Amino acid sequence: MGSNFTRKDLIYTVYQEQSFSKAAQKLFISQPSLSVMIRKIEEDVGFPLFDRTSKPIRMTEAGMEYIRATEEMMHIEKAFENYANAYMDLKTGSLALGSNQLISFLVLPKYVAAFVEKYPKIELRLFDDNSTVLENMISSGQLDLVIDTQKLDSEVFEQRVLLPEELLLAVPASFSCNRGLEEYQLTSDDIVRGAHHDPDTKTISMQQFAQMPMVSMTKHNDMRRRTEDILKEAGIKPKSVLEIDRLVTLYAYIEMGTAASLVSDTLVRNLSHHKGNVVYYKLNSKYAKRNIYVSYKKNKYYSKAMEAFVSLIFEMTREERI
Repeated sequence: MGSNFTRKDLIYTVYQEQSFSKAAQKLFISQPSLSVMIRKIEEDVGFPLFDRTSKPIRMTEAGMEYIRATEEMMHIEKAFENYANAYMDLKTGSLALGSNQLISFLVLPKYVAAFVEKYPKIELRLFDDNSTVLENMISSGQLDLVIDTQKLDSEVFEQRVLLPEELLLAVPASFSCNRGLEEYQLTSDDIVRGAHHDPDTKTISMQQFAQMPMVSMTKHNDMRRRTEDILKEAGIKPKSVLEIDRLVTLYAYIEMGTAASLVSDTLVRNLSHHKGNVVYYKLNSKYAKRNIYVSYKKNKYYSKAMEAFVSLIFEMTREERI
């Protein structure tokens, strides 16, 4: 029955013009050809759509039902056309974005604020969790984009480097293990200006802090995995006094002098206040360097909203580096 409406424009034009000849002129076809095509449609439908005995020509009762169905389809087609036009102009649509807690708290707000200001009609949904949960959510289609440090399967995901990141050892300044290591120490101001990226900045091994109490991130977290790799590489197993699920909370315990830990330079650079009672060390480890990635599934439709958000954040990061 669906094929009966493939040339609904013919029926509807005759209905509007109330004349086969006028409809043929409007459709730029001959009247005999139009009559043949309409007869074929009526045969397929199983009953006449036009009362040809009246002048001007009128629809039969069944013909009016055909017109009503045609108008409903035309309305749906027009509504979708309007949606498509708005979608392409980013006046409608949605975007589900996931990130780890640190990025969600310190990095994303400026990007999200800029996106919302530029595209206020896009519905933006934000989620923050650990790397494992984020990977599961984007794999299942619950998320469109993930901004995280986790390296994902290149067979399944497209990943673009947004920012490089470096892990630093953050130690309460009051700890005795800092004595004699002044030449290796960095301040928060040093980190903000990027002194740790200078190849002449001296690195240090975790072996020199083997007896130091440490606070660590909970499992299923890239920071936790890298910390374990760095400690294993140094051949030490320091005393762990706390497990924390948020890096910002972990940093508060370092500032209070409870324990030391590894932190990212992203955290140090983006914290608005520093008490000055923490010293930092650049680590001599391949595990101390990682990237913040923008990730999305390769087989997922790359929507205009996704494209717009990714373009915006890369543009903003480029400007910040200038």
